[in-house]
Amino acid sequence: MNQDIGRAIAFSIPVVSATVSLIMISLDTTRSSNTVNRNIHYCMITVYCLMMLYWSGMVMHSIARDIFITYLPVFFSSFSFIPVFLYLITYIITEIDERKRFPIYHFILPSCLTVTICLIAFTVPFQQRWTAIYGDDVSLTTAIIDITFIVCILLNILYFVLSLLCIKSYKRLVTDYSADIYRMSLDWLSFIIFFRVVLQILPIAGLILGIGLFNQWEFIWAFTTLPAVFTHIVLCLNILSENYVIIEPVTAKEKEMTASGNYAQLGRQRVEEYLENKKPYLNPEFKITDMARDLFSNRTYISAFINREYGMNFNRFINNYRLKEVDRLQSEAIQRKQKISAMEIVIHAGFSNYRSYFRAKNMVKNDSVSID
Repeated sequence: MNQDIGRAIAFSIPVVSATVSLIMISLDTTRSSNTVNRNIHYCMITVYCLMMLYWSGMVMHSIARDIFITYLPVFFSSFSFIPVFLYLITYIITEIDERKRFPIYHFILPSCLTVTICLIAFTVPFQQRWTAIYGDDVSLTTAIIDITFIVCILLNILYFVLSLLCIKSYKRLVTDYSADIYRMSLDWLSFIIFFRVVLQILPIAGLILGIGLFNQWEFIWAFTTLPAVFTHIVLCLNILSENYVIIEPVTAKEKEMTASGNYAQLGRQRVEEYLENKKPYLNPEFKITDMARDLFSNRTYISAFINREYGMNFNRFINNYRLKEVDRLQSEAIQRKQKISAMEIVIHAGFSNYRSYFRAKNMVKNDSVSID
């Protein structure tokens, strides 16, 4: 009994962290003026609600077994829909072409799993369901519940793979769109997805399927509670800070301009004068669409021009200017004997944070290409 209470306490902590994250995201939703960001917030609210239901089910599984048997459809429903909504968030952030409605077929399998458990809840006697979950007897009900749970686990792994594929495609194209290395990396999102599959889904599967190792108190804390709380917090903070770059779809005007060839021709002198005089790269959120607008051109032509003339993508090209600005500010501070921190110099040079600067500097070290 003491072990059951200990497990219940461990599983209740993610309920609290999901609730706090839900409140923070909900309060921030009205602040988002961008439609895409609001949609991400709405998906996040749904995810945190599902996580609260899921972890509440784990608490019931430990200390309120009779209630858990009744709660089973809600538990399985939340478990099966969480990976789909996490994938939906990834889908929205990494969407590259024109924004399309999220395919409805992604909700079919979770809905079928939910219906299956609901049918069991309404047709199978309570005692038989209780035995199927907690007893040692093998029956058709036991087999159906176990298979449903295994399918839920496989569903989590499937959407883990799909999410990583989306992120991989996104990273390949975003380097020609944004120069914010840190925000466009989406390392935090890849990490959360991986963490969720490896350190949460598999241990909990072992716990419910009765694998002895997963019943140990220390194992539950290390591989379920702490990772769950950590992912809730990391996910919430990164969404609140909008730590991602949304690639704006190509507008009809850009398509028309590309098709007709009706855009200003570029030359090295014109581009370099624009960057050296206006210094738009000092804005951390500077994108290729901003450059296209200022030069009366389009992103496709500018991207091809930079690649052809300088042998690098837009991201590397702009960050080289920022690195030169860092060197200039450092030399200026030494000459004037000013006390200014490295972080201030990096921010003034247009990097969003020190990590972006560090990554850009490492890229230059590993690449002999230069804009000089």
